[in-house]
Amino acid sequence: MVVIREAKTRKDFKKFVKFPTELYKDNPYYVPPFELDELNLTNPKKNASFEDTDAIYFLAERDGKVVGRIAGLICHLYNKKNNAKRARFSRFDFIDDAEVADSLLKAAEDWARSKGMVDIHGPLGFNDLEREGLLVEGFETIGTYQGSWNAAYYKDHIERNGYVPDAKWVEWRFKSEDKKVDERVQRVAKIVETRYGFHEAKIKSAREVIKKYGRDFFKLLDECFEPLYGTIPFTDKLVDQTIGLFKLIIDTDYVSIILDKNGELAAFGLGYASLARAIQKAKGRYLPFGWIHILHAIKHPKYLELGLVAVKPKYQKMGLTALIINNMMQRIVNNGIIYCDTGCQLETNTAVLSAFDMIDRELIRRKTCYLKKL
Repeated sequence: MVVIREAKTRKDFKKFVKFPTELYKDNPYYVPPFELDELNLTNPKKNASFEDTDAIYFLAERDGKVVGRIAGLICHLYNKKNNAKRARFSRFDFIDDAEVADSLLKAAEDWARSKGMVDIHGPLGFNDLEREGLLVEGFETIGTYQGSWNAAYYKDHIERNGYVPDAKWVEWRFKSEDKKVDERVQRVAKIVETRYGFHEAKIKSAREVIKKYGRDFFKLLDECFEPLYGTIPFTDKLVDQTIGLFKLIIDTDYVSIILDKNGELAAFGLGYASLARAIQKAKGRYLPFGWIHILHAIKHPKYLELGLVAVKPKYQKMGLTALIINNMMQRIVNNGIIYCDTGCQLETNTAVLSAFDMIDRELIRRKTCYLKKL
């Protein structure tokens, strides 16, 4: 018999956070999140998103052992923006068992109904920089630090419970094994610079990036993300919290800040060392020795993740994404990076995907967000 109970104590939250790492302990593709970061996300005192989000966490237990988990979220800024009454499910992990999956989804759905919601979608996190989507293709590729990985059986259990696809993402891999940047990208980048006067800002340190452009990045992200699926405006507290995290991973070699002819921020791209393998070695923990693996991955990267690309809407048809990619790929090739994985790109986001058409790339993962009427 499966027992569903709400996580309320610190001990409960530790079980909640650790469950997927234990579930996938022998899996070579799963990348655990940092346990401390996940614990902080459950704490209203440390997670700025609680300013406008209601959350609940459920554990599924059988014979006293945790066999699954799910979180329910109601993001009021999202509902206000979209005139909706929609909940989210998040951090949904479970053994391959119908009773466990059904019971967890029912718990999240019942909670959402009790709060007056009329539908629920997911998996999604608190905000647009969190892990999103259910992996439905690409199970035999290692996950990313910024993304999620789940077993193939999740899809069947979710769809069996009446959920239907509502948004789809793709993730790409750019390889630099040819030791050169694609000529098409270089050509478009040159045209963008000479014809329109766009140019890359010269930056010397991560501190300079944060101090000079940090808040402008988030203003631009809000502007760019506004029409995209599931997005939520960034509050001042969330910006402060996120900037604090960025300080740890920014490498100026993999940041491209594009200014217009007036010196105003027009676009930016942010890549960073992939911490996936380091986190696997650390088993999701900084201590006692996890920080050694993390620091080595940051200082001596072999793999990268392309975290964000944002172009001011009025410039989105002028080739700025090609300029960003050209700048970053030049340094990726020069530094001997093996490959770079992108984050989730909506299949409907043609502005970004069309720019990627100029680069030799491999589709490595597909993800889906599901929706159910309550």
